[in-house]
Amino acid sequence: KVKIMKKIKLYIFHPYSRIGGADLSLSRLINNLDGKKYSITFITLEKPRIKFYLKKKIEINIIKKKRAIYSLFEIRKIVKKSKNKFSKIIFLSNQNFANIISVFALTRINWIKLILIERNNPIELDYSKKFKDKLIKILIKATYRFSDKIISISKELGRDLQKICNKNVSTIYNASYDLNIFKLAKKKMVKKNKIILNVARFEKQKNHIMLLKSFKDIHEQINAKLILIGYGSEKKNILDYINKYNLKKKVLLITDSKNLFSYFKIADLFVLTSIYEGFGNVLVEAGMFKIPIISTNCKSGPKEILNNGKFGDLVNVGDTKKLSKLILKNLKKPNKDKVLKMYKSLKIFNIKEHVTKYEKIFDKI
Repeated sequence: KVKIMKKIKLYIFHPYSRIGGADLSLSRLINNLDGKKYSITFITLEKPRIKFYLKKKIEINIIKKKRAIYSLFEIRKIVKKSKNKFSKIIFLSNQNFANIISVFALTRINWIKLILIERNNPIELDYSKKFKDKLIKILIKATYRFSDKIISISKELGRDLQKICNKNVSTIYNASYDLNIFKLAKKKMVKKNKIILNVARFEKQKNHIMLLKSFKDIHEQINAKLILIGYGSEKKNILDYINKYNLKKKVLLITDSKNLFSYFKIADLFVLTSIYEGFGNVLVEAGMFKIPIISTNCKSGPKEILNNGKFGDLVNVGDTKKLSKLILKNLKKPNKDKVLKMYKSLKIFNIKEHVTKYEKIFDKI
């Protein structure tokens, strides 16, 4: 008789599945894991946008709760059904609030291995005045130590998190180097001006007003258009700023991301002005299209991707004057040496290495 090996069960808990970096990263992991070895269940609270990225069928379990905290007992029910059916059961949680819920949900279920992925530097919690965020920071310290493994998506993020939770944190960079993005850049674009591109959710974290202030100060000196691609709660504030300073003809807002990578093809400069980041997938993607890059020197990912300014320009958060000068400099005379060094460095963010590192953890845990 041929002995049939049991699969490893992998639960992925991502409460709010949206079009963005976290879902893209998770989908690349799912798409490249061996279906003969892993049985995957994706747990979420709403219609999962990750389907947009998935190339394989997996089980999707939608817990219809308005808030992640209410999913605690449902998670417990779902995972208990898997007992003794697999060679190993691993629960992979994403982002601080979901990670805390996962620790509580799996309390005393010792046969499940819990891996927590942290995608944003804990510094984000210090920017908030909300009681909820202050509580999350306290609970990170109290709960993360009960997990079997903690993974960060950049080294500095890992170091900062380690100080809080007093437990070893491993770093696995996002698999942002994906050659498939060139296939997605199909639409032919015609441009009459130079293009400055920003791709980021319209949220306060992404700090679009900093970019708009810098662009406002120099837009009359350059024959360039600023294209902002994203969606989110700050859209009205961004539009209000554009209207207030008569930038309508110079700034284009795009909320449909279907032809996202076609805009990378025509961009002359990529600018990211985030207050904080976990990693910064878009910087790798911009580098793949050989676009000169300016980014805020925020915690955590950008300075690692740009090798402390050797592969692109770094500017302090809020320094709009310096950003204006860097935009002018990059549009007039881009540093081709930096662009080439950036392009050559990107293979460390490839999918194969990303998946291999995760599989090593899955095997050892």
